[in-house]
Formats: sequence, C-alpha cells, structure tokens
Amino acid sequence: MKFIPLVLSILTLFLILVPKILFAGEWVISSYPLFKIMQEIFKEERLHLIQPPKGEFHFADPTPKDWQRVREAELLIIVGTEPWAKKVSKILPSGKIFSLTKTGEKYPDPHLWFDFDRLERALRELTELQVVKAKPLFSTYKKRLEDFLLKLREVKKVYQSLKNCPQREFYSLGHGAFYYLSKEASIKEIPLIKGHHHGEISSKKLREVLQSIKEKRIKAILLTEREFIRYKRTFENEGVEVLEAWTGDFDIPGDYLSLLEDNLKVFKKILNCQ
Repeated sequence: MKFIPLVLSILTLFLILVPKILFAGEWVISSYPLFKIMQEIFKEERLHLIQPPKGEFHFADPTPKDWQRVREAELLIIVGTEPWAKKVSKILPSGKIFSLTKTGEKYPDPHLWFDFDRLERALRELTELQVVKAKPLFSTYKKRLEDFLLKLREVKKVYQSLKNCPQREFYSLGHGAFYYLSKEASIKEIPLIKGHHHGEISSKKLREVLQSIKEKRIKAILLTEREFIRYKRTFENEGVEVLEAWTGDFDIPGDYLSLLEDNLKVFKKILNCQ
C-alpha cells in the first residue's frame, strides 16, 4: 500500500509533462490561410492547424485539446478576428503570439489574410520575434519570406488592374469576403447577406437579388458561402452562372499564392475582363 502514493505522484507528473513534451516547439495556427503561408515559409517547423478539416473560420472553436496545445505552444499564430482570439492574451505572453491585428484595433472586414499590405507588414514583424530569430534556419526563412513577398506584390498589381474591367461591381452568394481585394481594384462587392448566416434565405430576398442582377445584365456571381450552394440552380435557371472563389474561411487544395491566382481568374470572368 505504501507504493500507492508514489505511483499516484508519478502518474500526476506524467500527465503534467506529457503535453509539454508532445507540444514543445509547436507552432499552433488558427486558420487555413495562415497555415498555408507558414507552410511556404517555415515548413521545417512543427506546424499544427487547429481549424478542423470541415470547420468554418467564423464558427470554429478550439477543443480542450486545442487549448492545451495553445498553452504549450512555442508560438501561436492567429488572424486576430477569430471569435476566441481575445482569450489568448490571458494564456500566453505577447512574445509567443503572432496576430494580424493589434490590441483594440477595429477592422472593416475579418478576412485580413486578403489585406496584402497588412500581411506583408505582419510577416516582417514575425521574423523580428525572438523565438523566430533564434532558429538555426532563420536566414533561410528570411530568404523565403522575401521570395514570398515579391510574388505577393506581383499578385497585388494584377488585382489592382481589375479596376480596368468594364463591370465595377459583383454579387456574392453568401457573406462578403472580398472587401480588401475589392478595395485594391476600387470595385464593389454586393453580398447576399450581411454578416455570417446559417439557414434559409427567403424567396423574397432571392427574387430581389435576381431582379437586380437581371436589370444590370450581370451574367455571373460568386459563391462565398458553401452552405448556399443549394441556391445555385435557382440562379442558373435564370441564366446566371455561379462561380466559386476561395474565401479562406474553408480549405481547398493549393497554396496561398496559387489560390489567389485562381481567384483572379474568377474575378476577371465575373467582371467581364478580357
């Protein structure tokens, strides 16, 4: 019987130390866009994504195991617009948190991974964190970052060229997700819904949108809410093509830059660009 307290002490120590061993040196990442970017620049690091495979960015909450990973993370990488983002400052010191937002900042749209200037500025700040500067591969990471940013600037120029397209606005079948990309080209996104929505869209609302689209002779719209794919046939029956673009809220195959380029092809078609 005298061994029981010893066994319990060992078991307790085991339960405390195992998460620290398993998650030590891990970079925990909140969202697919940032995960894709980190895979391009810091692929040798232990990168762990906590957004579930079919989880939607605006509604995905960390599990208890995810929170354990966050506590033990070497670095936490977040957008800052996640529903749970404000909690992390109570768990980790600021030197272990990388965010696209600043404390108390207000932003017009939560899809900050499409704000190219912000993204470049933030990634440069990331390489100034001591935990990153101390890495043996730091010079390699810096070189990859510069290569990534060079390509990002090239993509940004093409997005800006959309301002020369004949159509100056587009409709989104879902919530607005392209505020920053629209701003780059001085075009207007008209979403079917405001905010983020789950459930049915009234037939009256659909008729109003269809009527507006017909009056403007718009031939294609964007699908930004996967749940709303059930309305695709409604628009196609009226001669309106429904094209899907990557919003970053969910995952599809491809790296960040290639998906931006795929989106460009969709935007060009939707805006009647040659």
